[in-house]
Amino acid sequence: MAQRADNPLTGQAAEWLSRRQHGPLAPEDQRAFDAWLDASPHHAVAYARVEATWERTVRLQAAPMPETGRRSGAARRWLPLAAAATLLLAAGGALWLMLQPEVHRTGVGERRTVALSDGSRVELNTASILRVDYSDRGRDVRLQSGEALFHVAKDPQRPFVVHAGNAAVRAVGTVFNVRLRDREMVEVTVTEGVVAVDERQPAPRGEAMSAPPAPRTVEAGKGAMVGPGAVATVSLDSEALQQRTAWRRDLIELRGETLEQAVAEFNRYRTAPLVLGDPRIASIRVGGTFATGESEKFLAALSSGFGVESMEGADGKVYLMPAQQ
Repeated sequence: MAQRADNPLTGQAAEWLSRRQHGPLAPEDQRAFDAWLDASPHHAVAYARVEATWERTVRLQAAPMPETGRRSGAARRWLPLAAAATLLLAAGGALWLMLQPEVHRTGVGERRTVALSDGSRVELNTASILRVDYSDRGRDVRLQSGEALFHVAKDPQRPFVVHAGNAAVRAVGTVFNVRLRDREMVEVTVTEGVVAVDERQPAPRGEAMSAPPAPRTVEAGKGAMVGPGAVATVSLDSEALQQRTAWRRDLIELRGETLEQAVAEFNRYRTAPLVLGDPRIASIRVGGTFATGESEKFLAALSSGFGVESMEGADGKVYLMPAQQ
């Protein structure tokens, strides 16, 4: 029986159903069928749906049909087969939709809260993409870009794991923030409870995967930076915790960051980026609290207090330069 390319599970389930309807399976085939069912709860769901679809088709075939004229034997045989195919495709499409991960995203400057099916909540910061893939065995989510704060509902039987870059953050019931700093660095901040942080660096091509290091435990009031081959933990005071989660209040808090770092922070919320036009101003240290959507006030502060001018280019970017003497 051919499998549908866009839903292989439905095709596999239909093939097993067909084989079982032709009589008892041989012992080795029965073991293979049992192993297929046990491999994933999605397999059992696919088989149950295909079997239910077939049973409905059999009932449809047995129901009396009004005769509007003489039909050939071939036509009478074709009708139930066509109905079966239609129902199977419908069931397969429903199953395909059910098995697809949820995807939640925010645009530049947007912030939103998402309620998940297990009672957990996720707050997404600007320009973020989150994929949610729940099963009976676990709750896996992947932060593909941006930043998110997770309020995890307790369910010890189904671990909640956030994958971001090379990091995997595991929690049962807690609150923590995950930010993708760049392709190689992931920042984790725990505000309630405890999480376990793994660094999962893929093995070089052609080499065996070495034993991964033990997960690092990160408690409330602490953070972790996860990079290639390393997990570094740090204690955070109340001000540092507030700064890392200031985005939840639509704020950017600067506490002595360089101008280069501050510009990168504001650019997360801007469609027209700020650009350092002179490397001599990159190391200027700045401070203050600004609304994420009001970078104009930040530019005004730079002009009045640090001698840094801003000018908009023809490309829409805003260039920062030392003020002319």
